[in-house]
Amino acid sequence: MIQVADAAVIVNNEVVPTIPNTVKFTEGLGEQSMRSVSIGEGKTEQVWSNNVESSIGMVAFEIPVTVELIELARTWKGNQNQNLVQLAGRTADGKELTRTFSGAALLSDYEVELGSDTTITVEFKGNVAI
Repeated sequence: MIQVADAAVIVNNEVVPTIPNTVKFTEGLGEQSMRSVSIGEGKTEQVWSNNVESSIGMVAFEIPVTVELIELARTWKGNQNQNLVQLAGRTADGKELTRTFSGAALLSDYEVELGSDTTITVEFKGNVAI
């Protein structure tokens, strides 16, 4: 097996330059819980539930601090939840990984630190990955 190490990040059909090793995501499949219920005579059963409130996909990455990318992040923020974020990666042996997050929004007020070695951390939240 070979790890995916060089995924492309595409936001609203535009490839975004990212800092290597900073791209991460959650599928948005949510959290589940299980509890035990008594059915009498010392016996129990499991009750399983899906917490749909936590079914939100997430994509995060870091970008260099350039005028162009600062303005691009500002545009994404202004788009509210109308961004489309896609990840596309390939291993050295040709296996592909793709994920698409529709309805994506920058919920946090991202921090821009000016400097020669600084980055902007961007985190989108949106629909479950497809």
